[in-house]
Amino acid sequence: MRNFDGHVVATFSGSRTPEALLEIAAATVRHCQEHAMSLVLLDLRPSSGGLDTIETYEMAGHSLPRHDGARQLARLAILDRPENLERIRFFETVAVNRGLAVRSFGDEDDALRWLYQSSGNDQAG
Repeated sequence: MRNFDGHVVATFSGSRTPEALLEIAAATVRHCQEHAMSLVLLDLRPSSGGLDTIETYEMAGHSLPRHDGARQLARLAILDRPENLERIRFFETVAVNRGLAVRSFGDEDDALRWLYQSSGNDQAG
């Protein structure tokens, strides 16, 4: 994980399994708590594989929102390759419906603009 002025970049390069994604989520939340950060850019582009529809729903609808500290994140921008965005947008829809500020992007600059929009911090690192 890398800290910038106001946000954290967490890059995930493993296989996309529910367990591995929950592990990176937990590590990211801990990191944010330890460093008093609340804006996260999660870069999934280097990762492989994918979750099926049920696993995606469970991650977004149950597992992540129940994770200690997840609601303390002001915003979570998920950056992924174009071929994965449909599934990530499904995750986004379910997570937003559960009260998390999440949005998916294929472009890093767009993701950073959204992270800082109305966040009270206008420096993107």
